[in-house]
Amino acid sequence: MLAFAEYLGLENKIDVFTLNQEEKSVEWNKNVSVHYRASSAIFEFLKDHQTDGALVHKLKVATRLLLSKIIRNPLSKWQQKTLFKLKEIHLNNPFDCIISSFSPQEAHLVAIEFKKEFPDVKWIADMRDEMSANPYINVTTKNTLRKVEQKVNDYADAVTSVSLPILFDFKELLPKVKIFEEIRNGFNHDFKRDTADFPTKNKVFTLGYFGTFYGVIKPNIVFSALTEIKKNKLFNFEVHLFGVHSNFLIPKEIETNVKIFHQLSYADAIEKMANYSCNILINPANKRKGVYTGKLFDYISVQKPILAFVDKEDVAAQLIEEFNCGYVAEFSDLEETKQIIREAYNDWQDNKIKFATNEQVQSLHRKKQVKKLTELITSLTK
Repeated sequence: MLAFAEYLGLENKIDVFTLNQEEKSVEWNKNVSVHYRASSAIFEFLKDHQTDGALVHKLKVATRLLLSKIIRNPLSKWQQKTLFKLKEIHLNNPFDCIISSFSPQEAHLVAIEFKKEFPDVKWIADMRDEMSANPYINVTTKNTLRKVEQKVNDYADAVTSVSLPILFDFKELLPKVKIFEEIRNGFNHDFKRDTADFPTKNKVFTLGYFGTFYGVIKPNIVFSALTEIKKNKLFNFEVHLFGVHSNFLIPKEIETNVKIFHQLSYADAIEKMANYSCNILINPANKRKGVYTGKLFDYISVQKPILAFVDKEDVAAQLIEEFNCGYVAEFSDLEETKQIIREAYNDWQDNKIKFATNEQVQSLHRKKQVKKLTELITSLTK
């Protein structure tokens, strides 16, 4: 959403409506105004932090799950306040187009109510995630989201999503909508690595991981593979984890090889990624298809190899193979995991490095993706 505002705002006047504990409107730059509206403070309090211990983390997760069953529409206050402000601004300076992004559902609910009252304004319903097609939600949530989708189907002028598999699902679910466009998440920085640097500038084969572990996205199989590698004395290694929570275990055999660091700013994380022998991507095979994860685009952008433990039949693996920028193993396959780690190590020793070309990298920049959104808006409003 930040990239949407940043790059759309280069040539358009933009108003952004978002959530904050403090209610205010600010001028982000000469073309972009941001309107913050508050909702329930309890959900802000229950956000995860890296400093949370394992017990605190589990208590927060359990409380959020309990509240989700009791409070069906946690952002209802934000929804009401945002709709009021949206209409207020429109009556003084009419909008040509509005964009709402899921999740949460309340963003679409604001757009639906606005569109009912002002049908001539074009509406793009942006889907960063599946709605009712999400295989991991309960029946009640699925039915609730299906009702929202039916309203989107009635009022939206176009639908965008992050990948073709998810977009194709929405084409089936929203037959009245005529226009669908893939707008990937991409990366959003201008850092450029000197690709003449040899990968062996690290004294030790060092793997980086950036972000959190949650649900089934855990490093267990990777750690098991590394434990066997150390036991067999194949080679030395280090693993550096940034921003992880206390919700996973490190085998005692490799405790000295694994180091945990605090979360970094986006700019600092990008520079760090460029320093590692390889960067780790974990995304288990599941019922969902079309999942790139934002981390993948950042990893590709720094032009260092990716060790991907993912669904080999999904889009992330396909993109890595297309760009020849890493090594792919099925998440649940220990032998494949050991194999690609050894392969990556051997290439690192031989000063071979797999990375995407400059042209491939630039195709994934968010400004390139937002350019497609700009062209869509132009076609709708001309």
